[in-house]
Amino acid sequence: MSGTPVEPEHPHFGQPQRAFGGPGTNGSGLSRGHSRGPGDNAFASQADRGGAAAWARDQGWQSLDQADPRMSDAAELVRSAPARRIDRDHHPRNVMAGHIGDTDALAFDIAVNASTGWIAEWAVTAIGIPDELPRIRWTPARLWSHNPDLLIQVPTGDELFDARWRVLANADDPRVRRLAADPAIRQALLATDDGDDIWTAAGYLAAFRPDGHRPQLLTHHVGLLTTLRHSLINV
Repeated sequence: MSGTPVEPEHPHFGQPQRAFGGPGTNGSGLSRGHSRGPGDNAFASQADRGGAAAWARDQGWQSLDQADPRMSDAAELVRSAPARRIDRDHHPRNVMAGHIGDTDALAFDIAVNASTGWIAEWAVTAIGIPDELPRIRWTPARLWSHNPDLLIQVPTGDELFDARWRVLANADDPRVRRLAADPAIRQALLATDDGDDIWTAAGYLAAFRPDGHRPQLLTHHVGLLTTLRHSLINV
Protein backbone atom coordinates (compact mmCIF):
# COMPACT_ATOMS: atom_id res chain seq x y z
CA MET A 1 0.00 0.00 0.00
CA SER A 2 1.55 3.33 -0.99
CA GLY A 3 2.40 5.64 1.88
CA THR A 4 2.69 2.82 4.42
CA PRO A 5 5.90 3.13 6.49
CA VAL A 6 8.58 0.56 5.88
CA GLU A 7 8.92 -0.12 9.60
CA PRO A 8 5.40 0.10 11.06
CA GLU A 9 4.82 -0.23 14.77
CA HIS A 10 2.75 -3.34 14.22
CA PRO A 11 2.32 -5.74 11.29
CA HIS A 12 -1.36 -4.78 11.07
CA PHE A 13 -0.47 -1.12 10.44
CA GLY A 14 -1.86 -0.02 7.10
CA GLN A 15 -4.32 -2.89 6.79
CA PRO A 16 -7.96 -2.01 6.17
CA GLN A 17 -9.53 -0.65 9.34
CA ARG A 18 -12.48 -2.97 8.71
CA ALA A 19 -10.21 -5.65 10.15
CA PHE A 20 -10.38 -3.76 13.41
CA GLY A 21 -14.06 -2.93 13.55
CA GLY A 22 -14.59 -0.06 11.15
CA PRO A 23 -13.82 1.56 7.80
CA GLY A 24 -10.58 3.16 6.70
CA THR A 25 -6.96 2.12 7.13
CA ASN A 26 -5.64 0.98 10.51
CA GLY A 27 -3.18 3.35 12.11
CA SER A 28 -3.26 5.84 9.26
CA GLY A 29 -5.84 8.22 10.69
CA LEU A 30 -8.39 7.23 8.06
CA SER A 31 -10.94 5.64 10.35
CA ARG A 32 -12.87 8.81 11.06
CA GLY A 33 -15.61 9.36 8.55
CA HIS A 34 -14.11 7.49 5.61
CA SER A 35 -16.31 5.08 3.73
CA ARG A 36 -15.51 1.45 3.06
CA GLY A 37 -13.31 0.66 0.10
CA PRO A 38 -13.16 -2.55 -1.93
CA GLY A 39 -10.02 -3.62 -0.08
CA ASP A 40 -11.78 -3.52 3.29
CA ASN A 41 -13.22 -6.98 2.69
CA ALA A 42 -9.75 -8.50 2.46
CA PHE A 43 -9.50 -8.81 6.24
CA ALA A 44 -12.13 -9.83 8.76
CA SER A 45 -12.12 -8.65 12.35
CA GLN A 46 -11.68 -11.28 15.02
CA ALA A 47 -13.18 -8.97 17.63
CA ASP A 48 -16.08 -10.54 19.51
CA ARG A 49 -17.59 -8.09 21.98
CA GLY A 50 -20.42 -10.42 22.93
CA GLY A 51 -18.05 -13.34 23.38
CA ALA A 52 -15.69 -11.23 25.48
CA ALA A 53 -18.57 -10.11 27.69
CA ALA A 54 -19.70 -13.72 28.13
CA TRP A 55 -16.13 -14.73 29.00
CA ALA A 56 -16.02 -11.99 31.63
CA ARG A 57 -19.35 -13.05 33.16
CA ASP A 58 -18.15 -16.65 33.34
CA GLN A 59 -15.11 -15.44 35.30
CA GLY A 60 -17.28 -13.40 37.67
CA TRP A 61 -16.14 -10.10 36.17
CA GLN A 62 -18.40 -7.09 35.70
CA SER A 63 -18.78 -4.30 33.17
CA LEU A 64 -17.84 -0.85 34.48
CA ASP A 65 -19.75 2.38 33.97
CA GLN A 66 -18.09 5.76 33.61
CA ALA A 67 -18.55 6.56 37.31
CA ASP A 68 -16.48 3.61 38.50
CA PRO A 69 -13.12 4.77 39.94
CA ARG A 70 -11.33 2.00 38.05
CA MET A 71 -12.12 3.84 34.83
CA SER A 72 -9.32 6.26 35.72
CA ASP A 73 -6.90 3.30 35.76
CA ALA A 74 -8.12 2.28 32.31
CA ALA A 75 -7.69 5.86 31.07
CA GLU A 76 -4.12 5.97 32.41
CA LEU A 77 -3.33 2.68 30.67
CA VAL A 78 -4.60 4.19 27.40
CA ARG A 79 -2.46 7.28 27.95
CA SER A 80 0.65 5.19 28.67
CA ALA A 81 0.08 2.55 25.98
CA PRO A 82 3.26 2.22 23.89
CA ALA A 83 1.87 2.97 20.44
CA ARG A 84 2.55 6.25 18.68
CA ARG A 85 -0.88 6.42 17.05
CA ILE A 86 -2.82 6.30 20.29
CA ASP A 87 -3.70 9.91 21.10
CA ARG A 88 -6.19 12.07 22.98
CA ASP A 89 -9.00 10.88 20.70
CA HIS A 90 -8.65 7.32 22.01
CA HIS A 91 -10.56 6.20 25.09
CA PRO A 92 -11.22 2.99 27.05
CA ARG A 93 -14.45 1.29 25.98
CA ASN A 94 -16.22 -1.93 26.95
CA VAL A 95 -14.29 -1.93 30.24
CA MET A 96 -14.58 -5.11 32.32
CA ALA A 97 -13.08 -5.71 35.75
CA GLY A 98 -12.62 -8.68 38.01
CA HIS A 99 -9.95 -10.80 39.63
CA ILE A 100 -7.39 -13.35 38.53
CA GLY A 101 -6.98 -15.32 41.71
CA ASP A 102 -6.82 -12.56 44.31
CA THR A 103 -5.36 -10.00 41.89
CA ASP A 104 -7.33 -7.10 40.40
CA ALA A 105 -7.71 -7.26 36.64
CA LEU A 106 -9.07 -5.10 33.81
CA ALA A 107 -9.86 -5.75 30.18
CA PHE A 108 -11.05 -3.20 27.64
CA ASP A 109 -10.80 -1.89 24.11
CA ILE A 110 -8.93 1.27 23.15
CA ALA A 111 -11.41 2.91 20.81
CA VAL A 112 -11.82 6.05 18.76
CA ASN A 113 -15.14 7.74 18.02
CA ALA A 114 -15.86 7.86 14.27
CA SER A 115 -18.91 8.88 12.27
CA THR A 116 -19.84 5.20 12.22
CA GLY A 117 -19.58 4.93 16.03
CA TRP A 118 -16.87 3.74 18.37
CA ILE A 119 -14.16 1.72 16.62
CA ALA A 120 -12.10 -0.65 18.77
CA GLU A 121 -8.51 -0.40 17.56
CA TRP A 122 -6.65 -2.18 20.36
CA ALA A 123 -7.46 -4.75 23.06
CA VAL A 124 -5.89 -4.37 26.52
CA THR A 125 -5.74 -6.80 29.42
CA ALA A 126 -4.11 -5.77 32.70
CA ILE A 127 -3.48 -7.29 36.13
CA GLY A 128 -2.48 -5.48 39.30
CA ILE A 129 1.11 -5.29 40.54
CA PRO A 130 2.71 -3.60 43.57
CA ASP A 131 3.54 0.05 42.98
CA GLU A 132 7.18 -0.33 44.01
CA LEU A 133 8.04 -2.63 41.12
CA PRO A 134 10.34 -1.21 38.41
CA ARG A 135 8.98 0.15 35.16
CA ILE A 136 9.59 -2.41 32.47
CA ARG A 137 8.39 -3.22 28.98
CA TRP A 138 8.64 -6.27 26.75
CA THR A 139 8.16 -5.47 23.08
CA PRO A 140 8.57 -7.69 20.01
CA ALA A 141 11.84 -6.90 18.23
CA ARG A 142 10.13 -6.96 14.82
CA LEU A 143 7.80 -4.10 15.73
CA TRP A 144 8.57 -0.42 15.42
CA SER A 145 9.49 0.76 18.93
CA HIS A 146 7.49 3.71 20.21
CA ASN A 147 9.55 4.91 23.17
CA PRO A 148 8.41 8.38 24.31
CA ASP A 149 9.78 7.82 27.82
CA LEU A 150 13.28 7.05 26.50
CA LEU A 151 13.48 3.66 28.16
CA ILE A 152 16.80 1.89 27.87
CA GLN A 153 17.23 -1.57 26.40
CA VAL A 154 18.36 -4.23 28.85
CA PRO A 155 20.61 -6.93 27.34
CA THR A 156 19.61 -10.49 28.16
CA GLY A 157 22.62 -12.39 26.83
CA ASP A 158 20.29 -14.75 24.96
CA GLU A 159 20.68 -14.29 21.20
CA LEU A 160 17.54 -16.28 20.37
CA PHE A 161 15.42 -14.24 22.75
CA ASP A 162 16.98 -10.91 21.75
CA ALA A 163 16.24 -11.67 18.09
CA ARG A 164 12.53 -11.74 18.91
CA TRP A 165 12.05 -9.55 21.99
CA ARG A 166 13.41 -6.35 23.53
CA VAL A 167 13.41 -5.68 27.27
CA LEU A 168 13.17 -1.96 28.08
CA ALA A 169 13.35 -0.20 31.45
CA ASN A 170 13.60 3.32 32.84
CA ALA A 171 16.77 2.59 34.83
CA ASP A 172 19.64 0.15 35.09
CA ASP A 173 17.98 -1.67 37.99
CA PRO A 174 19.32 -5.03 39.27
CA ARG A 175 15.74 -6.27 39.48
CA VAL A 176 15.24 -5.53 35.79
CA ARG A 177 18.41 -7.41 34.90
CA ARG A 178 17.12 -10.41 36.86
CA LEU A 179 13.79 -10.19 35.04
CA ALA A 180 15.59 -9.96 31.69
CA ALA A 181 17.35 -13.22 32.52
CA ASP A 182 14.30 -14.97 33.98
CA PRO A 183 13.82 -18.31 32.14
CA ALA A 184 10.07 -18.48 32.87
CA ILE A 185 9.51 -15.10 31.23
CA ARG A 186 11.63 -16.01 28.22
CA GLN A 187 9.80 -19.30 27.76
CA ALA A 188 6.39 -17.63 28.03
CA LEU A 189 7.24 -14.92 25.50
CA LEU A 190 8.97 -17.23 23.03
CA ALA A 191 5.85 -19.42 23.04
CA THR A 192 3.74 -16.55 21.66
CA ASP A 193 3.33 -15.17 18.15
CA ASP A 194 5.24 -12.00 19.15
CA GLY A 195 2.05 -9.99 18.74
CA ASP A 196 1.69 -8.37 22.17
CA ASP A 197 3.32 -5.29 23.65
CA ILE A 198 3.61 -5.54 27.43
CA TRP A 199 4.28 -2.70 29.87
CA THR A 200 3.79 -1.54 33.45
CA ALA A 201 1.77 1.56 34.35
CA ALA A 202 -0.87 2.76 36.80
CA GLY A 203 -0.20 -0.14 39.16
CA TYR A 204 -0.82 -2.73 36.44
CA LEU A 205 1.06 -5.09 34.17
CA ALA A 206 -0.70 -4.77 30.82
CA ALA A 207 -0.65 -6.37 27.38
CA PHE A 208 -2.26 -5.15 24.18
CA ARG A 209 -2.51 -5.81 20.46
CA PRO A 210 -4.64 -4.50 17.57
CA ASP A 211 -8.31 -5.44 17.18
CA GLY A 212 -11.07 -5.55 19.76
CA HIS A 213 -11.23 -8.12 22.52
CA ARG A 214 -12.41 -11.71 22.08
CA PRO A 215 -12.41 -14.75 24.38
CA GLN A 216 -9.31 -16.37 22.89
CA LEU A 217 -7.26 -13.21 23.35
CA LEU A 218 -8.47 -12.77 26.93
CA THR A 219 -7.44 -16.32 27.76
CA HIS A 220 -4.05 -15.80 26.10
CA HIS A 221 -3.42 -12.51 27.88
CA VAL A 222 -4.45 -13.84 31.29
CA GLY A 223 -2.08 -16.79 31.01
CA LEU A 224 0.83 -14.68 29.76
CA LEU A 225 0.37 -11.88 32.29
CA THR A 226 -0.01 -14.32 35.18
CA THR A 227 3.35 -15.88 34.34
CA LEU A 228 5.09 -12.52 33.99
CA ARG A 229 3.50 -11.15 37.16
CA HIS A 230 4.71 -14.12 39.19
CA SER A 231 8.27 -13.34 38.16
CA LEU A 232 7.79 -9.60 38.73
CA ILE A 233 6.61 -9.91 42.31
CA ASN A 234 9.31 -12.45 43.16
CA VAL A 235 12.22 -10.58 41.59
